Amino acid sequence: MDLVGLLSDADALQLLLFACPDGVVVADPEERVILYAGASEAIFGFAPIDVLHKPVSRLFAGEEGYRQFRQRLAAEGRVVNMEITAAREGGSPFAAAVSAVVLRDRYGAELGVAMYVRDHSKVRAIEEALRDNNRRLNELVRTLNHVAQHDQLTGMLYRGSAIEAAEAMAASRDSASAFGVALFDLDGFKSINDNYGHLVGDEVLAALASVLRSTARHGDILGRFGGEEFIAFLPGATLDAARSFAERVRLAVARTRIPIPGGESISVTVSAGVSDVPGSAPDLRAAIRIADDRLLAAKRVGRNRVVWQDQEVSAA
Repeated sequence: MDLVGLLSDADALQLLLFACPDGVVVADPEERVILYAGASEAIFGFAPIDVLHKPVSRLFAGEEGYRQFRQRLAAEGRVVNMEITAAREGGSPFAAAVSAVVLRDRYGAELGVAMYVRDHSKVRAIEEALRDNNRRLNELVRTLNHVAQHDQLTGMLYRGSAIEAAEAMAASRDSASAFGVALFDLDGFKSINDNYGHLVGDEVLAALASVLRSTARHGDILGRFGGEEFIAFLPGATLDAARSFAERVRLAVARTRIPIPGGESISVTVSAGVSDVPGSAPDLRAAIRIADDRLLAAKRVGRNRVVWQDQEVSAA
């Protein structure tokens, strides 16, 4: 049997319709169902007797989606894979992809609408699972990125990450704007570890980090520079403002008590070196080196001090 013969044979055509993997629904001009074939019963759950000669809108959930479908069909004459919320028997909604065409006779009069419906609920479930997996993956990447950039004991940025963040911020600002740098070092930290143990030493490091966070402004960049050294980048801070920041940190650290085994507590001090761009150095890397030199100077002249100029020292 050739194709023309197949299409003209009612029984063969019926077999074709029922073998279709999509739902095949044809509605008359009054939008009543006159053909309910293919996978329609498997997709919607309605028996043919419950659908034939009934409004086709009962196969769709919600008036708005079906109205938009009809408007688009009226305007374009056909619709291809438009997603619309359909309804199973019992009213449970599901995502369906609908392709449709307006059927007309040779004179252009509308004979009805032929619709091909595909259940998209599994596709939507897969897409939702992919979105959920992507969300979890993004969260994992953010977590790993945070772990890679931050010191787990103090929560501070690692040295390289802090410098990178500061340089990026400096690059986004006017080249003539001030940018302060303060470098801190805990005094006698080795003796704390030797006398009280490394767990107490960790508490001391965490205490300094806490003081830095509470003293810093929003937008300041803090980092663990290495060992017992910490750095603060202060956008917009002149040398004098950076010195004042370092002094506040020094005084706050001196007031802090660190608990030790036995119910007692100890106090610690810090020394600091301060510099700025462009007053002390032409760029941040040079400012860090100058702050480091001034920190060493503070250590040499007695500790618990802030050095902000090569020949001047502030002390407790």
